[in-house]
Amino acid sequence: MRMSRITFFITGVFLLFALCLKAQKVSVNADDKPLNKVLLELRERQHLKFSFDDELLSHYTISLHQIFQNSDEAIETLLKPFPLTYNKQQGVYVIYPKISKTRQSPETVLFSGYIREKGTGEPLPYSHIIINEKPFLSDLSGYFSQKITADSLVEVKISHLGYYILDTLLSVAKTHNIALIPAIINLKEVKITGRHIDFATQIGQRAGVMKLNSKVASYLPGYGDNSVFNLLRLQAGILASGEQTNELIIWGSYEGQSKVMFDGFTVYGLKNFNDNISSFNPLMAKDIEVMKGGFDARYGERVGGIVNITGINGDTKHTRFTLNVNNMTINTIVEVPIRKTASLVIAFRHTYFNLYNPTQYTIHRNDSSGTIHNIDINVVPKYVFRDLNIKYSGKTKDNNLYYISLYAGGDNFNYIINQKIYFRKILKNTSENNLQFGGSLFYGKTWKNGWTSNFSISSSALTEKYNDNYRIEKLWNHTFDTLNIENSLNKLGEFRIKVDNVSPLTQIHTLEWGGGLIADRSLLNIDTFGSNLSNLNMQAGRLQFYLQDKIQLGNHLSFRVGYRFNYAANLRKKYIEPRLSAEFSFNKYWKINFAWGIYNQFITKTSTLDNQGNYRYLWAVCDNINIPVLQSVHNVLGLSFFKNNFTFSAETYYKTIQGLTRFVHYKNIVTPDLYHGNSRSYGLDLMIKKDFRRNTAWIAYSLAKTEEHFSYFPDGKYRRAPQDQRHELKLAVLINLFPFFLSANYVYGSGFPVSYSQQQRIKKNYPYSRLDASVSYKFLNRKLKGELGLSIMNLLNTQNIKFSNFERIPLNQTSGINLYAEAIPFTPTIYLNISL
Repeated sequence: MRMSRITFFITGVFLLFALCLKAQKVSVNADDKPLNKVLLELRERQHLKFSFDDELLSHYTISLHQIFQNSDEAIETLLKPFPLTYNKQQGVYVIYPKISKTRQSPETVLFSGYIREKGTGEPLPYSHIIINEKPFLSDLSGYFSQKITADSLVEVKISHLGYYILDTLLSVAKTHNIALIPAIINLKEVKITGRHIDFATQIGQRAGVMKLNSKVASYLPGYGDNSVFNLLRLQAGILASGEQTNELIIWGSYEGQSKVMFDGFTVYGLKNFNDNISSFNPLMAKDIEVMKGGFDARYGERVGGIVNITGINGDTKHTRFTLNVNNMTINTIVEVPIRKTASLVIAFRHTYFNLYNPTQYTIHRNDSSGTIHNIDINVVPKYVFRDLNIKYSGKTKDNNLYYISLYAGGDNFNYIINQKIYFRKILKNTSENNLQFGGSLFYGKTWKNGWTSNFSISSSALTEKYNDNYRIEKLWNHTFDTLNIENSLNKLGEFRIKVDNVSPLTQIHTLEWGGGLIADRSLLNIDTFGSNLSNLNMQAGRLQFYLQDKIQLGNHLSFRVGYRFNYAANLRKKYIEPRLSAEFSFNKYWKINFAWGIYNQFITKTSTLDNQGNYRYLWAVCDNINIPVLQSVHNVLGLSFFKNNFTFSAETYYKTIQGLTRFVHYKNIVTPDLYHGNSRSYGLDLMIKKDFRRNTAWIAYSLAKTEEHFSYFPDGKYRRAPQDQRHELKLAVLINLFPFFLSANYVYGSGFPVSYSQQQRIKKNYPYSRLDASVSYKFLNRKLKGELGLSIMNLLNTQNIKFSNFERIPLNQTSGINLYAEAIPFTPTIYLNISL
């Protein structure tokens, strides 16, 4: 009995050993198959790990039917017919071209490549690249080049928001074409394992700069037509309270002091009721970079912030069609490939007619003493909006990117008030019409020495028409008092020619330089009661040049030192803007950065303050006589921490602005005239973000103060600016339960100083609070892909006041009423997104 047990045990050991030997054997069966596919099959079947250039290995085909004793023997046999070799590192087979044996030691080489989206070939601009632990960025074409010291292989880590991070070893012997896999994809069968995702936001890499994932924006609560601005408003330092989306307010800036660029041309804010439609189509957005302040010498023309949005180039391989329908608009986009090297993209949006129900939107009233009454003033709003994008883009045989991008948009907004209040009737008809055009022509050239040049021509134009007719009917005798008749026309245009160059000189120095010409024009015509109050027609031209050195000292410290030169021909004056920034990494988790610079703005949105204390903003070219050139100094200091998909960022800032202009005809307070002033803003932005699996959540908090001083202030002291708000808190969470997606966000703001008494003292803050939530479902099949979603705006139905729609109108000679346009009430929205 004992002998049989021993025999059984020995037999079992031999069987187990035989199975192990069999498990170690590797079988290869290939008939004229590309080498990259053979290796991918081995990875799935044998659970092997590889790192190789997929495009390079696809050019080699092999026919082989053989069983090998182990994986090393199989890899050696597969690579033997080709000029390839491998190196095994921590269980990973790193395959690369054979290097000439004459190279005995590392030398300085130019390492370069193109980063694109896998499948569509879409260039991925401004991707983050870490080469041997040194950080760099790709350009608008997704191209990067850097001089490095290396032998045959270089360690590379590449990330782009919304894509899987690529961490690999690459050969220095060629220019690489690198494809990143999108994390949010429409193909159910695609499964990626062992790879991290660069998900929603990149912040803390440089002072005052953040990058946002446009793909994530569509999953946030909202109408869909404003998804990018919904994502922007949830970031620290960008105003969300008051639902101000047609003009971004960044770090206390005034209207017109921050700039939104799309494909290189300026996008101006359009009027829209409840700000539910952004001024550009979110389906066209690819890359979003936000510069809240302290931006480097490549950028200028604004004393506030800059939002730089790069549009999609379109699929060069397959025709794509997307239709989005929601409660407000129809939005369509078509991508048509042309000769497999170019693509034509057309996108169009349009609102429904009779969009707003007069019973849904009311304006609440309180008298001049601040006493609140239960009388509402009903508003009958009418709104029509449409816009069109056309973009043709492609690449040459040398991989040089070119495109022409065109945009046209317009809206018509008006409201009517016909309401009895006591013994009077208010009769008010106000309308605003906006028309906007923009376009750019771009060509990017990569030279043989690795230098790059981007040539561009851009133009943008805005026309605003405003009409207001306000009368009071005395019901006891049916006579009328006409209190305001105003018609205004405001035009702004910009034409720009520029070239931007990047020249990698050494491993330490990379030179960024460029320049161009800018021509601005503005028209401001205001008629009141038939008399011409203002008729300004101004033009200005400027010559610009910038020079900036990116200095990389080791792996932990980098600087940007630059100057921007402006010569204003109409003023016959030059403006020099020095810029300085630095980033220092204590280790791979902690980083500190700072930025400082001087900034000038040559067109401005001057404010007007009427006899009731209402603000309006109108564009004009600065002439340094009536309207001075704006000048600002930015100081930014930041600290950030990154580890295990957890991000903490803290940024503090202080900036001053000189040259503010305000036309005041507040007769009860000061003599009507044009007054000049200054402002100062300082604050702290905090952000905590955690990405877990394919989910993300963040908290953003802003502590800020913005003060202004104008020469008409009687006490000579700084006081709160109209956009000043002390606290703002934002929370957001996105949960991926594929095919279901859940999201929610909350915004709290402590309020603005929206009301003044006869002594110009601030009377009251109006806090803001709003919770939104959404759920969506993706349905997929081989031909049709779609998404059905439900969003609830203002889930708790909190009554909020819109920052931009506060208005005071007179009731008689001694009193007036305050009109407060309601922000979004409890509003369920349904949308359907279909893609072919």
